[in-house]
Amino acid sequence: MKINGKTKTVGLIGCPVEHTLSPVIHNYLSGAHGQNMVYLPFHVEEDKLEAALAGAYGLGICGLNVTVPHKQRVIGCLKEIDAAAAAIGAVNTLVRVEGGYKGYNTDMEGLRRAVRSEGISLTGRTVVVLGAGGASKAVVYMCLLEGASKVYLLNRTLSKAQEIADAMNTCFQQEIADSVNTWGTVLPMRLTDYADISESELYVFQATSIGLAPDIDDVALKDAAFYKKIAVGYDLIYNPAETKFMKMVKAAGGRAYNGLKMLLYQGVIAYGCWTGLPLSELEHSCENIYEMLYHEIHGQDNLILIGFMGAGKTTVGRQLAKMLQYDFIDTDAYIEKKAGMAVSDIFAEKGEAYFRKLETDVLSELLATVKHTVFATGGGMPLREENVRLLRLMGSCVYLCASAEETFRRLHGDTKRPLLRGGNPRERISELLAERKPLY
Repeated sequence: MKINGKTKTVGLIGCPVEHTLSPVIHNYLSGAHGQNMVYLPFHVEEDKLEAALAGAYGLGICGLNVTVPHKQRVIGCLKEIDAAAAAIGAVNTLVRVEGGYKGYNTDMEGLRRAVRSEGISLTGRTVVVLGAGGASKAVVYMCLLEGASKVYLLNRTLSKAQEIADAMNTCFQQEIADSVNTWGTVLPMRLTDYADISESELYVFQATSIGLAPDIDDVALKDAAFYKKIAVGYDLIYNPAETKFMKMVKAAGGRAYNGLKMLLYQGVIAYGCWTGLPLSELEHSCENIYEMLYHEIHGQDNLILIGFMGAGKTTVGRQLAKMLQYDFIDTDAYIEKKAGMAVSDIFAEKGEAYFRKLETDVLSELLATVKHTVFATGGGMPLREENVRLLRLMGSCVYLCASAEETFRRLHGDTKRPLLRGGNPRERISELLAERKPLY
């Protein structure tokens, strides 16, 4: 982006802001969508908020994000406020209007979008929200809006949970009630009374700060019996990528997600508020931004070699690992060791679909644990969409390719390749290469 006299400015106000990842989202969007606009973080102390907003308006800043500790107090400094933000009682996005700024809450809509992107439906579900802090009200609001039949709000201090429950029940049963929807009910509870929840197949949102670094091995609730009731667990924390809460949900057989997509979507929605660009247009950038955020947080510096069998991934990978002083993993060899049988035998006894699922399981495991590593992948690894997503999160992918004739020369006489057994290997190689090249 070329900054000039026409460059617009947006940014973030908070205290602290040094850790923010928001510039990754917004400056990428400006570059990708041809917007002459730059996003900057501004450190604003609590007692300087009103002066900062007046200064921002005077300087012509066209939009701001708001983070802790200003999300509630900023409401008193606004010219206007969106109805949902008023109901939630917190603002995280400001849009310039005549005479000041209008406040919105894109946290709620960002979480809503993130939940839907994972295929999660809350309609008719019993939901548990852990914590009654700043984020909880937006979570409860989103759950009711998505049709949850009941929301248990658990907090150490019952009075805080009661306050949010009263506000949300009043909002949904009176202020925005209509003849079409019957809204769910919010029930406040002490955190220690979690065992009184009789329902199973719970959808649980972890909205406390417990589990953030450095206390990554801590959880709000430690009882394994509680986790056996959870069908889906969603932790608003995104660093670490897999919190203790998520691990306990998975260990009990549930599905678990972190808050990185919420961070992504709340930012993209805010960007749309500032530019007028529709979300349908901005969504095309979301996958790339998600990968950038993930790599920014977790420092994934792995090198992944992909390509058809016989492309030299293992040979090149070993040399690269030696040159870079990295570890080396051949995913096929890794799977063979875990399964206790050769890849060819897995294909013969279990089938290709079973093997592809094994690849996904291995990638999920390695994603959370491995850095500074060169990977040589199996030739069919990118055939599964989930594998593609995981590979791109793990690091930089490099495609090694060879012609069909060269591949045949290298593999001629190799009896360990299950996909080349029988028929004409030369023709089979050409067919598979043509089929897989667009995926690579």
